[in-house]
Amino acid sequence: METVRIDEKKCTLCGLCVSDCVRDVLEEGEQSVRVANPEDCIRCGHCKAICPVDALEIPMLDASEFEPAPRREDYPEADDLFSFFRARRSIRQFEKRPVEREKLERIIQAGRFAPTGGNRQGVNYTVVHTPEKLSQIRDTNIDLLYRKAEEIERAFDRNRQTGEPIPQDYRIRKLYVSTWETMKELMEQGIDRLFYHAPALVVLHLNPALSTSAMVDAGLAAMQMALMAEALELGTCFCGFLVFAVNDSPEFKKILNIPEKHIVPVSFVAGYPAVTYERLISRKPARVNWL
Repeated sequence: METVRIDEKKCTLCGLCVSDCVRDVLEEGEQSVRVANPEDCIRCGHCKAICPVDALEIPMLDASEFEPAPRREDYPEADDLFSFFRARRSIRQFEKRPVEREKLERIIQAGRFAPTGGNRQGVNYTVVHTPEKLSQIRDTNIDLLYRKAEEIERAFDRNRQTGEPIPQDYRIRKLYVSTWETMKELMEQGIDRLFYHAPALVVLHLNPALSTSAMVDAGLAAMQMALMAEALELGTCFCGFLVFAVNDSPEFKKILNIPEKHIVPVSFVAGYPAVTYERLISRKPARVNWL
C-alpha cells in the first residue's frame, strides 16, 4: 500500500523531512528524497507538514487539511491560555435549548485532531442529541446504577453474616451507593442528577486491542473537545457514572451502538450553560518532584 510519494521536481533535498521522520521511512537520494521503508510509515504527516516546498503527498490523508500553520506570534498569550483553561468548569445547569449540529461536529473535529499513541487514531464517538434517545439512555443508566447499588449492599451484608470476601471494586464503589439510590428517587420526581437535563451526550469509545494507549488517547481527545465546547459558548460535564455502567453492561453498549469489544474511557454532556461564574477555579497545590 502506497504511503508517501515524493514530487522529485519540487524536492530540494533540504533533508528536513528525513531528519523529522522517527520511523526512518525516508532517506536522501541522488535527485530527491526517496521512500526507503514504506511499511514503517504511520501516516503522521510530519514529513509533509515540515517540507518548505510541499513536495510530499500522502494518498491516504486529505491534502486540503494541510493548511498553513499559524506562526508563533499568532499563538494565544500564555496568560490568556492559562485563564481559558481555568475558566472551564463542570456545568450542571443547562438552558432548555438544543445544541446545533454544526457545533457538535466542530467538537468532534477537536477530538479527531488530538494526538494518539503510534498515530493509531482509534477513538470513536457516539453523539446523542435527541430528547427521546437521551431519556432512554439516562433511564437505562440510572437503573443499572441502582441495581449495582443493591448488589453492592448485598455483598456487604453477606460479608457481615458469613465473612464472604467483598470484591475490591465493590469496596471502591461503596462510596456511591447512596448517591445512586438518591439519583433514582430524584429522577422519579423529574430531577436529573446524571445528565442534568443537558441536551447532548458524547461518548468516546475504542477497541483497546487496536490502541497502544487507549485511556490516554480518549482523555486527550475529550479534553480538546471540552475546550472547543467552551470556545463555542457551551458548557460540559464529564460523566463517570455512564462509564461505570456501560463498561459493565453489554446490553447498554448495544443501546449506544458501541461494539462489544470496545471500552468507554470517558463521556461528557454538553449544552448552553444556564449559570455564569464570576471567578476562576482554585485547586490544591501541585504535588511535584523536581529531579
